[in-house]
Amino acid sequence: MSELTQHQADVSFQWQWNWKVLLFTAIFLPITVSLALWQLDRADEKKLLLDMYHQRGVAEPVVFGAVLDQSGSEYLRVRVTGTYDNRSPLLLDNRVRRGRPGYEVISLFKTSTGQWILVNRGWIMGNGDRAVLPEIDDVDGEVTLTGYLYRSPGKQLMLGEDNWQVEVGPKIIQNAAPEVVSKKINLPLFSYTLRLDADAQGVLEAGWALVSVQPEKHTGYAVQWTALALVLMVLTLFANSNLGCVISTRRRVNREKISDQ
Repeated sequence: MSELTQHQADVSFQWQWNWKVLLFTAIFLPITVSLALWQLDRADEKKLLLDMYHQRGVAEPVVFGAVLDQSGSEYLRVRVTGTYDNRSPLLLDNRVRRGRPGYEVISLFKTSTGQWILVNRGWIMGNGDRAVLPEIDDVDGEVTLTGYLYRSPGKQLMLGEDNWQVEVGPKIIQNAAPEVVSKKINLPLFSYTLRLDADAQGVLEAGWALVSVQPEKHTGYAVQWTALALVLMVLTLFANSNLGCVISTRRRVNREKISDQ
């Protein structure tokens, strides 16, 4: 037996504890695993929402008055009759389309039965000067609208508190959630917003991204976090043992055997 082969026989796997590395792994490994699982959960949630939208999007609209104001009405297509309140349209800020900044126009709408609901009329391009607000055409008289009900699945990210008074004229806002607007104007509102169909009366530029991040992207993030967790475990194994030395020695022995043949 050669000296190298004899040395390989003497080298066996042993633990060599590195407490700093173990502490680092104990802290960050659960974080990476949790983030991977969270991203998978988000992917499932987004897929469920998209499936619900596509299923309900092909259905005939139901009469708005028959819809109960409770959870479970996301993406339900409805038909509602009433009148626009043209006095103070809300301009939902920071809405970019095709690389151009603009607003989504939200109008108050009073149904023929006396119920109030927010109507998202779609996107309008903003002016380079934020002090100059876009002109919103009034829609007079009783109209019948079709669209789908929408409620944001998450908390609205805001750069600051919306400070606006109830006066005539457009208002730039960051949060158009019905419960928030309701408190501002002291008026009970239906808990969902109506997003108009492209041919509805008073619509501007319709079409909305249903989810900000597609399910496939969440899955990709989960794969990345899982890979990072695996790398962390492998590095911890090498840092707390002589595995690197064992592997290196066995490779040299194998090369020696090949050269002797």
